[in-house]
Amino acid sequence: MIKTNIDKPAKPEVSLIVLGVLKGYLDNADDFMAKTMKLEKEIAKKMSQENPQYPAEFVKIVSMVTALYSELKKDMENEKALSIVKASFLPVGLALQMANFRYVEDNHTFENLINYQQRTNKQGPTQLNRMEVIQQNNKTYEFHVHNCMFKDEFSRLCMPELTTVMCAIDNVIFNAYLPDKVHFHRNGTGNTIIDGMQYCTFVCENMG
Repeated sequence: MIKTNIDKPAKPEVSLIVLGVLKGYLDNADDFMAKTMKLEKEIAKKMSQENPQYPAEFVKIVSMVTALYSELKKDMENEKALSIVKASFLPVGLALQMANFRYVEDNHTFENLINYQQRTNKQGPTQLNRMEVIQQNNKTYEFHVHNCMFKDEFSRLCMPELTTVMCAIDNVIFNAYLPDKVHFHRNGTGNTIIDGMQYCTFVCENMG
């Protein structure tokens, strides 16, 4: 039955999730996805060669988002293309982070949310980000991220706006892990690196 465990988390098939969403928006979604995957492989190869220190999962996410956005922009305005990327990658990001947070394999508790977030920060796709824990107790978990790998790489690819896709995923996962019991926010609006701040603010409040 279930093939995963705490030390062997799930690895959702990103391309299948994206394709499923695209079928709801695009004609000939299969052909479009084939072109996107071809470009994704080219971007991933170049990224890995230029940045061998990048985790493989990070390369896969960035190359997929970039390829999808690049192909969409050929047929529509940037704003609509970005909207489709977000519509496609919010479910992807939720699936990936639910796996990282061992949503199926362990109990859903505030303590586990903290533990698996910290484990993901050390072992996951953004392990090169520098995270600082500001407050951690049974009611509040606040941390700052002082660099953003996604913002750095998307900016290098001349598509910094794609960073907002990742920011949106943060909102989805932290508010979905224990809905109505854990409230995620950033201590106001604009408290992210992409908005010009020196660090991204993450606050999880235990309401239960």
